[in-house]
Amino acid sequence: MNISNSSGQVRVKIIGTGSYLPERIVHNEELAKQLPNTSDEWIFSHTGISTRHLASSDDSPSGMGIEAAKKALDMAGVAPEDLGFILLSSTTTDFAPIPPTSCVIQRALKAKNSAAFDITAACCGFVYNLEIARSFFQSPHNRRPILVIATEMMSRMVDWTDHKTCVLFGDGAAAAVLVPSDSESCIVDTIMKADGTGTDYLRITGGCETPTSHFDNSPHILYMEGKKVFTFAIKVLPAVINSLMERNNLTTDDITHIIPHQANYRIIHSAATRLGFTDDRFFLNVSRVANTASASIPIAMDEMNRAGMLKRGDKIITAGFGAGLTYGGNLIIW
Repeated sequence: MNISNSSGQVRVKIIGTGSYLPERIVHNEELAKQLPNTSDEWIFSHTGISTRHLASSDDSPSGMGIEAAKKALDMAGVAPEDLGFILLSSTTTDFAPIPPTSCVIQRALKAKNSAAFDITAACCGFVYNLEIARSFFQSPHNRRPILVIATEMMSRMVDWTDHKTCVLFGDGAAAAVLVPSDSESCIVDTIMKADGTGTDYLRITGGCETPTSHFDNSPHILYMEGKKVFTFAIKVLPAVINSLMERNNLTTDDITHIIPHQANYRIIHSAATRLGFTDDRFFLNVSRVANTASASIPIAMDEMNRAGMLKRGDKIITAGFGAGLTYGGNLIIW
C-alpha cells in the first residue's frame, strides 16, 4: 500500500463524518416576538437565516460532540480504542478553560489510546484541525485514525437582547475520522492565516483580561462589530478559494463543491459573485441551522455526505473565517 504522494508526504483522507443538532428549532418569528426592531423579514433579508437549533438546559458542548463523534466513528468503522488523537475545536467549551473538552469526550468514548486536546481558532477551527491532523500523520509513529470534532453552543454566549447578534447563531456539533490514504482521495492543500489587527471585532468577555470583580458579576457575552467582520469576510473568503485554486492549477470548472462557513448568505453570495461561481456551487444550510461557528463547515460536510452529494474524486474546497481574525480553507479530493 502506497500512502505517500510524489513529494513523500503521507496522503490523508476523510472516511467518516457525523453531526448533531439539538432537537429544538427556533424560527425567526419566535425571536421577533421578544426583540425590538426585529421581524422575520428583517432577519432573513440581512442574514439568509430562517431557523436555528438551540440546545436545551440538559445539553453540553461535550455531549453534542460525543453524539457527532459516534456517528462519524460508526460510518468509518473505527473503534474508539483505535484512535490516536482526538482534536477538538470550540469557542464554547464545557469548562473555562480546563479540563479540555476533548478529554471529556475521550473519557465518554473510552478512547483510551488517544491523545486529546482543544484548539481555539473560532469559526476556522475545523479547517485548522484538518491540517493539524494531516501533519501528525507525517510521522511514522502516528498512523492511528484521528478524530476531528467541532462543537459549539453559541446560545450560551450571545446577548439575547441584542437583535444584531443573537439572531445569527445556532448550536451544533460535527466530526470527521481521518486515516492514511492509498488512493487519490486526500486533503490536498490547506491555507491557514490570521489577522490579529481585528482581535477586537469579535470577542467573548471573560478570561484574565477581565477584572475579577467584573468577571464574577458578568456572564460570558459575545460582542461583534458586524460591519467590520462583514467587510473582512467578503475580502478573505474569495481570496482563500482563489489561492487554493491558483496554487493547485485549478479553475472554477474543476471544483465540484465549495463548503463555506455558514455565517451569512450575503457573504457567501458576494464570494460566489467575485469568483465567477453560481450560488449552487456553494453548499448552503445557513437558512436552517444559522451560524454554528467552527461546527458550521463539518455539519454541512456531513449533511452532503449522508445525502450522497459527495462522490469519489470530487474536488471540494472548504473556506472559513472567524474571530481572531482567523481565516483559511482546505482543498480536498473526496
